[in-house]
Amino acid sequence: MARRLLIVDDEETLTFSLYQSFIISKKDYEVATAASGEEALSRMAEKPYDLIITDIFMPGISGLDLLKVVKEKYPSTEVMVMTAYGSNDKKDEAEELGACYYVEKPFEMKVLRQKVFDLLG
Repeated sequence: MARRLLIVDDEETLTFSLYQSFIISKKDYEVATAASGEEALSRMAEKPYDLIITDIFMPGISGLDLLKVVKEKYPSTEVMVMTAYGSNDKKDEAEELGACYYVEKPFEMKVLRQKVFDLLG
């Protein structure tokens, strides 16, 4: 059964490049995108994902709020957090809420991909 990955970011260019990066990999992943936390929760309600990669700062539901809801409703779903506005406070908060990985933009795509491969197998 294919592992399911959801990429959540309101920055369309980054979302598309991440999507393409995982689609072209030789892994058997089902990859989807969402432009907001609200859309991500709607997709999760339809069929949970194994891993979510989310931006922190988005209109509406922030990535940290999304992380909190996902960990409450879908505890087996892993959540990676990314941000262009990193701080130790945000990193600590993400880790306390259960994020499995925290990365600051810009990041090396190959490093993020490898982390996802390690998590999803």
